[in-house]
Amino acid sequence: MNPYRNPFIVGLWCPIYLTVATWAIVNDFLMAAMFIMGTLGIIGAYVSDFPLLPSLYMNEVAHKTALSALLGIVLGLMLFLTFTVVSTGDDAESSHISTGGKFLLTWAVMTLPSYPLMVYFISKVNKRDLEAEEGIRKAKKNKTGGGPPIMDRDGF
Repeated sequence: MNPYRNPFIVGLWCPIYLTVATWAIVNDFLMAAMFIMGTLGIIGAYVSDFPLLPSLYMNEVAHKTALSALLGIVLGLMLFLTFTVVSTGDDAESSHISTGGKFLLTWAVMTLPSYPLMVYFISKVNKRDLEAEEGIRKAKKNKTGGGPPIMDRDGF
């Protein structure tokens, strides 16, 4: 098996991606919102057939990373909000968990569900023939007039 297509190795992109998400979540909620919007932008680019990266496989990996990271981001945000409520309940100066502890715990909570999901997605992508799918997609795009299916000339 090609080591560059091994799902357990390629799946490590999700914890790396979630490291940046953790930094955004722990630092500022505006950065967290911007990061989530960027993640949704990656998903939207894939759905609209906009190539973000040079190869089909890399675009698939980017899409699967964004999808699996969204689950982890939601869980991480819930955990961070819980920590914020608990730590500000007693005294603003004293916190039960350090900043580094919040970072590592938030990252772990986000990574635990998303890494197995990423491995599952990549194993499914490796079984597909991406070049054949792209050829079928281009043939369908060239066959229709570019508008919605109801406006196809053969249908009138």
